[in-house]
Amino acid sequence: MDASHLFTAALRLQSPWKVGSVGFRDADGGRRELRIMIVFEPGARFPCPETGCREDACPVHDRRGRVWRHLDFFRCKAFIHAAMPRVTCPEHGVGTVPAPWARPGGGFTLLFEAWAVEVARHLPAGTLAGRLDETDARLWRSVARCVDEARRLEGYMGVEAVGIDGTGRGGRDCITVVAGLVEHDVVNVTPGRDPATVERFARGFMGHNGVPEYVRLVACDMSLGFRKGIRGHLPHARRIVDRFHVARHANGAVDKAGKTEGRSDPLLKRAEYLWLRNEESLAELQVEARRNLTGRRLRTGRACRMREVPQDVYADGRTPSEAWVRLHRLCSWMMHSRLEPMKDFARMVRRRFAEIVAYFGHPYANAVLEGADGVIRNVKRRARGFRDMDHSAAMIYLTCGGLDLKAVTTT
Repeated sequence: MDASHLFTAALRLQSPWKVGSVGFRDADGGRRELRIMIVFEPGARFPCPETGCREDACPVHDRRGRVWRHLDFFRCKAFIHAAMPRVTCPEHGVGTVPAPWARPGGGFTLLFEAWAVEVARHLPAGTLAGRLDETDARLWRSVARCVDEARRLEGYMGVEAVGIDGTGRGGRDCITVVAGLVEHDVVNVTPGRDPATVERFARGFMGHNGVPEYVRLVACDMSLGFRKGIRGHLPHARRIVDRFHVARHANGAVDKAGKTEGRSDPLLKRAEYLWLRNEESLAELQVEARRNLTGRRLRTGRACRMREVPQDVYADGRTPSEAWVRLHRLCSWMMHSRLEPMKDFARMVRRRFAEIVAYFGHPYANAVLEGADGVIRNVKRRARGFRDMDHSAAMIYLTCGGLDLKAVTTT
């Protein structure tokens, strides 16, 4: 069996397609390239390329040469060359027959795309493009197209609980990510973090057979923009303030109290980390230093004890009524503490009291989004250099979307 028959079998070509010749040639940079020439049998007829046409034996009109990048052969770049036939259909006229080894309009074979999409989960764009000796724009257009096709196959009919979280500090870097709180997969990525982001999510959700009226629970932060968007576009959803955002605001209040007191007490300078971390996560010397500071009856020490109360409530609270009582007592304590940062935190808790307590009846949290936040930041770094956020969104879907890529990267 010669090389042509071996490559025909390796590429799984079916009649009338076959490998006509295989050979190496010298390329720029001193590298060698493998050239695989695919031909079809003389006198072959092909189905009409138009969708829905019943004509399955159209004669060849002429041929047009095409080239596709294939998987590397050892350390040699491999290319498939073929003179693609154009056929004459009695109904639709002249049309080009699609290549069975590549998707229409693509410059890579299906096997190359499948491999590139899998590796793209783990490598930055520039690194992957450098290893493949391809331009990053051409490579990532192919990856984004595979992701888009896999996204079109996704259905969200049964999604009733979602988490919404914004990431980024603003401007072009600010995006909103929506994930299902049951399947823990990202279902939507959209720029911004205002009411319009929820509207864009609702439109995209309906495009995948999701029903916004069926969404009954939304876990989010205390943003007024999200609140307004949820009220307008997810009308039957009950809002749940995410426990991680409550803890973040509590830490912010303690940090402000510590900085205020640190201006008049030099012992508190550079000790913020002692107050913002739980005792079990501190080293032995850090625990001792924190206890010594607490023994001095500092205001920051009181603020730290107030910060720990919500943690205990979330850990031990069994019912909404029990959580309501304990949080009500905490707010009363903070309002009488003469600590302005803690008073501000108490006012915020009171404004969102019902949404915070709702967690104890429906213990959903944005843990999937908080856990994916580091992954998403890494993804955004990998996608830097592109002119818009479409490639960043494609990378987030690829990494955190749970997509069935096999359905679009195989023949």
